[in-house]
Amino acid sequence: MNADVAFVAKAPGEPGFFRRAVLAYQNETGQSPVVWALLALLNFGAQIIFRREMAPGEFGTLNTALGVVGLMTVPLLAVNLAFTHYLARHTAAGPNARIEALRAASLLATETFGWIWGGLCLVLMFLFLPLLDLPRFSLQLFTLMNVLIALGGVVSWVVCQGGNQLRLWAWLLGAAALARVLAGAGLASQEPWAESGLAAFLLAGFITLTPALRSRETGMATRWKACRAVGDRDFLPCAGATLSVLLGLFLFSSADRLVAQHGFGGATNNNMGLVNWTAFDGYQTAGLLGRGLLWGTQPLLWILFAQRSRQDRTQAATLTFFWIYLATLLLGAILLGCLAQPLSRLFCGGDFQITALFIPSFAAVMVLLGLLQALGIFSLASRRYPECFVLGGCGVAYTLLLYLTSRQPQLMLSYMFGGGLVCLMIVLFVGVVRWGRKQP
Repeated sequence: MNADVAFVAKAPGEPGFFRRAVLAYQNETGQSPVVWALLALLNFGAQIIFRREMAPGEFGTLNTALGVVGLMTVPLLAVNLAFTHYLARHTAAGPNARIEALRAASLLATETFGWIWGGLCLVLMFLFLPLLDLPRFSLQLFTLMNVLIALGGVVSWVVCQGGNQLRLWAWLLGAAALARVLAGAGLASQEPWAESGLAAFLLAGFITLTPALRSRETGMATRWKACRAVGDRDFLPCAGATLSVLLGLFLFSSADRLVAQHGFGGATNNNMGLVNWTAFDGYQTAGLLGRGLLWGTQPLLWILFAQRSRQDRTQAATLTFFWIYLATLLLGAILLGCLAQPLSRLFCGGDFQITALFIPSFAAVMVLLGLLQALGIFSLASRRYPECFVLGGCGVAYTLLLYLTSRQPQLMLSYMFGGGLVCLMIVLFVGVVRWGRKQP
């Protein structure tokens, strides 16, 4: 990881604030914001195609399956993120045998964990998928295949990151996103079922899988040695807190689309397994647009994370991007509410009324969940591990609440807002109590 870009007063000849922000994002992620914006547009383009081409209810089912795929990749992403930022934070401290041992083991340990976790997913998916009430067995099979391909893609990212092949990874991501759009358009127009969308994601996933398939002769003894190096008493709490935060943030942003199938997206024809209900699609489309607020503002939080994680104490300049994030989130929510009908027409065509009805409520809920997202990232960067673990626990409780109580879209949104507010208060309470104990 490259050195962080400090946001201090601009000296003569230095780039302006916006340029320094772009440089900080590039240093943190290894990619240009232009690449991120292009990938976001292509992914939303694929979703527009699926929404317009698929039969009623199938788009909602597709998003439930994609939510499962995202959830299963969280542990592997957490391991990679923990290694990346733990090592970056200790780089400036000078030579250290323990840190160098972790650095040498990070790539192989992450790759090994990815393959082990992929094997565990084969078992976990058979236990987890029946709870979601996916209407057809073929959907469960395609979802499992996509989980394995997605995990392989994360391993590919780790390999490219370790080999300083970030440009290659950007090209692979772009090619996969474009292939997803083209394959989705072709398959969904011929077979307007959720399986077509999952097949398009599966085909595109093979493109990002290629770096992970490169043959490397690594014996079991070497892998075991790398995994043993991970058992560092200082690193393990960091890895656990990272997993807790990423899991909590994913559940707060996507738990509703995971449980919507069980709550109000059941099949109406048990013989065919069809979810012939337009309201289910409308809810999932509005949720996709609402989550776009959280996904679209994340670059600001990663810049904040990069700055704060390299400091021992929070500085006033570090919070600049926190306030910019909150302002952007609020402005985005207002624009989303004002543009509810045009955006609904773009995704849904003539059948846009239900989606437009849900969007303002989603915009309000996502502002609250966006606060939780910012709090989680800031707590992890500040190494406030108790708050991190509380956030993860609240995310699990929030998901259970939605799973057990929400049987109508309107109820789901109400419980999302209420549950998110309670979780926000709990995390803030723990933070305030811990801060108060440290004061004289």
